[in-house]
Amino acid sequence: MSARLSLFALVAAFGAIMGAHVLAQTSCQATYTVVQNDNCVAIAAEFNVTYAALVAANPAVDANCDNLFIGQQLCIPAPPAECQAEYTVKSGDVCISIANMFNITAAQLEAANTDIDPLCDNLQPGEVLCIPAASS
Repeated sequence: MSARLSLFALVAAFGAIMGAHVLAQTSCQATYTVVQNDNCVAIAAEFNVTYAALVAANPAVDANCDNLFIGQQLCIPAPPAECQAEYTVKSGDVCISIANMFNITAAQLEAANTDIDPLCDNLQPGEVLCIPAASS
């Protein structure tokens, strides 16, 4: 039992050191400490960044964002410079309707938000999307 606790303490310390090292190397506009019941969609929306950008800025977080733990420090990335605006997804939104609101194509919207799947059926309410500048 004692050896198991010591191993856990060692792994936790190593994770904290590596987490601090990763945060120091990434361009973060802020850091955030995970609390109970947090999820990446809500955290991304709170800081007005995309889900994909949040996960990309935090290599310890898996693609499904199901390995957050209380006390974990997350890097909140700066919004991409190529975004003309950002849009928070609402229930019932689809790519073409969002694109039409901003006078862009669905393809442009999807290119600026690589986490949108090809069928555009994975939008989550609260998710923040990057809206690229309309092409002439």
